[in-house]
Amino acid sequence: MVSARREEALEKDRQSLETAYFDALLVALRDCADGRWGLFGQNKGTLPAYLEDRYLPESARRLDAIGDELVAVREKMGFADLFAPMQRLVELRAEQGSNRPGEPRLAQMFLNELKA
Repeated sequence: MVSARREEALEKDRQSLETAYFDALLVALRDCADGRWGLFGQNKGTLPAYLEDRYLPESARRLDAIGDELVAVREKMGFADLFAPMQRLVELRAEQGSNRPGEPRLAQMFLNELKA
């Protein structure tokens, strides 16, 4: 059983990380909408792994790092689901198909969804 003090600390961490994730997501989406590919992984496998890592935008790296921390805290708290914006990003990353919009267009569509 988790003590009340520990539970309160986890809740603060969760809220802080969700805010940080959302802010980082906006930055990453703006970078992507401006033409920086990599956030959605559409070109994954077209370059050697070391080049993919090198050209991954810093905003996408930061977003993934915050996301990992957030998932860990949410799991400690017993949440089975992902933070809603994180879930939407996972869904968009999983979409496949030749008629799929490019990453900049996907990023702009996601930004528009978040504004609505």
